[in-house]
Amino acid sequence: MPKERTEQVYVLITIDTECDHDPHWVRSRPLTFNSINDGLPNRLQPAFDSVGAVPTYLLTVEVMEDEESVESLRKLQGKFEFGTHLHAAFIEPEKKFHDYAGVDSPDFQCNYAPQIEFEKLRNLSTLFETRFGYRPTSFRAGRYGASADTIDSLERLGYTFDTSVTPHIKWSEPNGEVDFRGAPEQPYFPSPSSISTPLREGKRGILEVPVTLKNRFLRFPRWFRPWLSSREQMRKVAEYHLRKYAHQKIVVLNMMFHSMEVIPGATPYPQDETEARRFIDDMLDCLQWCADLGMQFSSARDLARLYLEE
Repeated sequence: MPKERTEQVYVLITIDTECDHDPHWVRSRPLTFNSINDGLPNRLQPAFDSVGAVPTYLLTVEVMEDEESVESLRKLQGKFEFGTHLHAAFIEPEKKFHDYAGVDSPDFQCNYAPQIEFEKLRNLSTLFETRFGYRPTSFRAGRYGASADTIDSLERLGYTFDTSVTPHIKWSEPNGEVDFRGAPEQPYFPSPSSISTPLREGKRGILEVPVTLKNRFLRFPRWFRPWLSSREQMRKVAEYHLRKYAHQKIVVLNMMFHSMEVIPGATPYPQDETEARRFIDDMLDCLQWCADLGMQFSSARDLARLYLEE
């Protein structure tokens, strides 16, 4: 690990925690929640516990509306954090789907009118509080569809952490686009006018922690993410950040994926138990490598507190 000026490297695992999908990214029909009732307690959380990692599970509407899933989440053991994750078509106002089985959710929440987006986020937060008895503080937008208005709404609702930004990537959907190609790669406080632009000075009440990527010339960026990157590729993404930001006191690595990626056939990724085991083994290899280098695992909430109190 570079020793120039970096004093601590923090590793986050932020997980979009959703119902099962199919190999085409469409929600399962009938709707199933194997990723919640099996994936978290029997696959993911024991793996994280084995290396001392602290995942942040970002929960969607359909998960929090499902009684069995909520009960499984309440019983989950280990060190972790729960936050929220919004697919805007699944919650009022202007809710488009009441039966989620077999449907997609392409809408970017930031393309709704600002007040509509705020009310959707408020309803999502209220649902979380009803289910778990406290307010959520960490968030990621579905399809990464966030804007400056999103950050403003989250801040008004008491959130302190957002991880919707994917540097170097422009996403397009039928109702709009989000462009993060100029966004910072390390945590920052977003300006009021652009989610991709840091404040020139000072702080605000919410920290943006981008998903960790490495840009590649004329190719899609490399992710710090199992399956989409091999063990060696994930290490190289991490090493790139450690070198580039060696002048910073704190460097952050933010691994992301979906909860259902560890369930065979529930995404386009692992399709059988052997592949699902490989996914977890690759993830653990990377996280153990981080631990062996002295990096510290953190929840989203704790990292935001560190920056806000610094």
